Amino acid sequence: MSYHELYVEQGSGPAVVFSHGTLMDATMFAPQLDYLAARGYRAIAYNSRVLTGEPGAHTLDDLVEDCRRLLDRLGIDKCVVAGMSVGGCMAMPFALKHQDRLNGLILIAVTSQAYPPEEQAAFEAEFDKLDVDGMMPREFAEWAAPYCFGETTYAENMALVDHWIDRWATTVPARAVLYQGRSWIKKDDITDRLREIEVPALVVHGDEDVPIPIERALPMVDVLPDATLARIPKAGHTVNLEQAAAVNEAIGSFLERIDFQ
Repeated sequence: MSYHELYVEQGSGPAVVFSHGTLMDATMFAPQLDYLAARGYRAIAYNSRVLTGEPGAHTLDDLVEDCRRLLDRLGIDKCVVAGMSVGGCMAMPFALKHQDRLNGLILIAVTSQAYPPEEQAAFEAEFDKLDVDGMMPREFAEWAAPYCFGETTYAENMALVDHWIDRWATTVPARAVLYQGRSWIKKDDITDRLREIEVPALVVHGDEDVPIPIERALPMVDVLPDATLARIPKAGHTVNLEQAAAVNEAIGSFLERIDFQ
């Protein structure tokens, strides 16, 4: 799909809507869309606003309303929202604000905690380098890749890493990623508020996640009233790509217990 396309969907049935992470795009959920469509779900993945022609600074609240508007556009009253990384940073406040639109919640490679000040400063210093015209510099793409992919993937599936480095460096506008980063680098800690989310939740996290070690995801499982943890071995931050079969199985099992009424 083109970055300028708002969304892609496969299948029919109960809706599962995926929101991607920084640097990534809707195609990162191709394994999940194929899997769910074959099992009787309407699987949808959509591109962030900065990839579809709506440039500029934005907040997580803006992304929440983007998701709501997409559901309205597609005639989806209720669904499962699945957010990866910044998509998960959006999905949690979406659940707090629009819980009536949810059958369930899937949080992939994300934490409800704030980043420590030293990490915020380090991320800002790197992302500020993207305030330039044109596509993402390859140097930045190569810096980012070890944050996105785990050590096992580097050892066993460099083709996946190289695919995304090339995609970022040739097709992703630098400022698009800059604005994505600025939406989450200084995000608030909302862990305590997760107690308000009553719909079933699945927390998916890779054991080799570098930017968000799995220890930072575990408090979400403790606080969410109805949460299941899928801890995925041999996977980094892009866990749903690196170990797609394991993640698909976890999502499929989770969806089987969802009341889609």
